[in-house]
Amino acid sequence: MFTFSNATQFRHHKLWLVFTAGIVTLAVCLASMFGDLKESAVISNLDILGEGSIAFLTLAWMLAALASRPPGTVTSLLTIGLGLFLFSVSLDFLDEFFHYPEEAYWISMIESYPAAVGMVVMTAALYRWHLEQRALNLQLRRREWDFRDHDAIDPITQLYRAEYWKEQIHKQQRSGKSAVLAIIDINNFSLFNQKHGYTEGDRYLHDIAQLIIMNLRQQDLACRYAGDRFAILMPDISPMQADIILNDIKASIQHLAFRHSQNANAIYTTARSTQVTLLPNQRLATVINNMLLELERPHDSAA
Repeated sequence: MFTFSNATQFRHHKLWLVFTAGIVTLAVCLASMFGDLKESAVISNLDILGEGSIAFLTLAWMLAALASRPPGTVTSLLTIGLGLFLFSVSLDFLDEFFHYPEEAYWISMIESYPAAVGMVVMTAALYRWHLEQRALNLQLRRREWDFRDHDAIDPITQLYRAEYWKEQIHKQQRSGKSAVLAIIDINNFSLFNQKHGYTEGDRYLHDIAQLIIMNLRQQDLACRYAGDRFAILMPDISPMQADIILNDIKASIQHLAFRHSQNANAIYTTARSTQVTLLPNQRLATVINNMLLELERPHDSAA
């Protein structure tokens, strides 16, 4: 039903999978060791269906949480809380098959307690999940500006493609508001791909994209233009302020210590950029072409 996205995620969650199996096993052992099997005539199929469904769905929720989430505090709390709840509902389900003598009355008593504790733990997990999601939403707003069109997202950098950037520029022009356009180009990136391979190159571009997002304002838009070039739209900003942001981005890229998966030595690179102030009546194709020509001119590799 649920699959883990990679072997690393499975290894990280192996302990929790063992915990899940142990919870169910403990409930079965307690019921079989201290209880007596009921006669078939007194077993209610309707109760079995109802309580069995609750136990099965709780188990499914646990597996879904482990398969969908990375290791961390939220995942651990969710698994512990659901595990305690699963223990209680498993004992409740097994009650339909076993009758407990008076000396084992304590089994019936402990059915409810783990579920109550589990609900408290899950409440803490959901609160932490809320805080986590709020932080992720902030990053999404930085990437997506005020719009969402996930079909236009580049799978490597998780940024929008150039077409989306151009669409937002046209909207900005129609609104009559000022903006600065910029394109950032990674120096000698083709040599990086030749030396380290395209897989490592894609991973490097993803890391650079995160740096660009971190240095932009919430209302700014960053997209992948093409190859190793990133396009930026910064509304309501002066050219001087935009230049400061671009210099911060290039400095961050220059100091990014990228490590190849097979080598502990850090790899560094530099970037250059060009920018232009957007005017309402400018022809966008001409503006972008001039920016690309500017990037093609001879440059200092550290620029």
